Amino acid sequence: MGKEDGSAGGDASSEGRLSALRRAGRASMSRRATEVSGAVKSFDAKSAVDAMLDAPSSLKREWQRTGAVGVITRFPLLTVLAFFAMTLFFVSHSGFLDNTRFDRDLDSPALNVNGDMEVYLPDGSEVSALIAKVEEDWTTDVMVIYIESNKNNITDQRILQEISYVEETLNPYISDAELDDVIYILSLSTVIKEVNSSAPRVRTALIDELGESACPPDTDDCVSRTAAQALNEVLATTDVGARAIPTQGTIDLIVREMYEDDGSPTPGLDKLARNTNPCTLPGGLCDNEEDSLLDRAVMAIAVTENKPAKQIIEETQGQLDDISTKKRPCLYDANGDPNAEAGLCTWDDLGLNMTLTGPVPITNAVTEFSFQLFWDIFPMAVVFVALGLFVFHCDLLQTGLTGIRPLQGIKVVSIAGLPTLCAVFWTMGILGWTNFEVTMTVIIVGPILLALGVSYGLHITNRYAEEAGTKEEKMRAALSSTGRAVFLSAVTTVIGFVSLVFTPMAPIQTVGIALSGGIVVVYVLTMFMVPNLTILLDLEKPKHPPLAAFNVVVEVPVRRSSWVLAVFFVFILISATVGQMNVEENIDLLGMAPEDEQSVIK
Repeated sequence: MGKEDGSAGGDASSEGRLSALRRAGRASMSRRATEVSGAVKSFDAKSAVDAMLDAPSSLKREWQRTGAVGVITRFPLLTVLAFFAMTLFFVSHSGFLDNTRFDRDLDSPALNVNGDMEVYLPDGSEVSALIAKVEEDWTTDVMVIYIESNKNNITDQRILQEISYVEETLNPYISDAELDDVIYILSLSTVIKEVNSSAPRVRTALIDELGESACPPDTDDCVSRTAAQALNEVLATTDVGARAIPTQGTIDLIVREMYEDDGSPTPGLDKLARNTNPCTLPGGLCDNEEDSLLDRAVMAIAVTENKPAKQIIEETQGQLDDISTKKRPCLYDANGDPNAEAGLCTWDDLGLNMTLTGPVPITNAVTEFSFQLFWDIFPMAVVFVALGLFVFHCDLLQTGLTGIRPLQGIKVVSIAGLPTLCAVFWTMGILGWTNFEVTMTVIIVGPILLALGVSYGLHITNRYAEEAGTKEEKMRAALSSTGRAVFLSAVTTVIGFVSLVFTPMAPIQTVGIALSGGIVVVYVLTMFMVPNLTILLDLEKPKHPPLAAFNVVVEVPVRRSSWVLAVFFVFILISATVGQMNVEENIDLLGMAPEDEQSVIK
């Protein structure tokens, strides 16, 4: 009974507490509802409008009372969040999200990058003028298909038929009556087809001329003219002399004319097809591993500028991939009909392989690789910078693990690092948002802004920690002294980078514009974000003096100023003489390309 009475008492007590909580909750809700209702009833629309209209005057009074620092740091958290929100917008235009699931447009990059090598020519140069003259009638955008035949001779009829099939797929409208991205194609196949079709064209012209010569002047109805046309139509139905790959005998006859009397290939043939394993024994004899077969060839494709290079490359590569796996007759008979007994074959069965390469694909690969490498490496740079800031500001070097202040290190990383990181995304994002044309040299903007921006914020926040007083007083003192120094540093840096704009080369000009504009962005974000982050996090003064090694490094230029200046002067002379002469000025495009890219390997 005692246990039952105790249990009943406990249940009653619990129920009483729950009832009390419910009553308290209802009372609280009722009170808050009354307060909200009273606030709504007492809301004065006219006063609210007057307050909004008076906002500029209030801001002016606040500026006069507290100065620029007070206005900037009036709402610290709101200001920081606003800049973070704007950073998210610019991230989407910076190229950082390209080829990710957050990419706004998978078909085109965020940045307008000019990957043409002509952009590296100085304005007004003779070479640039000659290229412009050539491009009035010809294109300089060329792709190359590298052809490998590991089982048969390139001049084998079946291999040439596959090469011809690729040409017809890529360039279905030879006369460009209808646009197809390809202006012309040149290969051993096109040469053989042109030679094979030259006789019928001469024959057609000769028969037409003979039929016309027998007609009286000013006669519309002429028997000889009609007979000549009928004869040409009959002859045109034959396979002999068509613009197609001829029989193997005709191919051998045409190719034989492409060799010199001594058996060496003519310069024309050597440009279109080669033997990578020629015979080296006297008398033209071959050892066991050598042969006299042409096993490599090229197909030069001149493309238009109507589409971006990347799109043309992707479409061409897609067509090559489809054709390589498409099953086509292994053999054709003399009439050009498929040999059913031979079955169907792919390129692997024929020992055939084609790789897209050339100036356009390689240039595109270098450009894409550069930006991909930048966005792969830039996060590592951010991590290393953050790690350096943390180590030097958490007292780890002074006290070891026993006296480490991790929170202090995290504060410095946040205050000095976040505004600079945002500034990098702002700069790249503005370039993408405005569709400003850049070159791949713009990738150096990020690391430079990261280094300079961190130092700006670091100087201000360290000066804040050294001051005494309230947060606002310390920040006002820091900006009034160190803030001015940061401003002058930013101005001189902008002036230095602006000088690059006056060079005659577009890649250097774009770097100058991006860096000078980026420094302005860094300064603005530093002035708005660093003071507010510092006040929110309230960075403390270091508890331990700096390392003795730091004091020695600082004292050397003070006590030995003349010696330090002399050493630096010597280094300047060496750099201006010996160093300048050893600068490598040649730009190796293949050296900048990714080593595993097929267009580069071939």
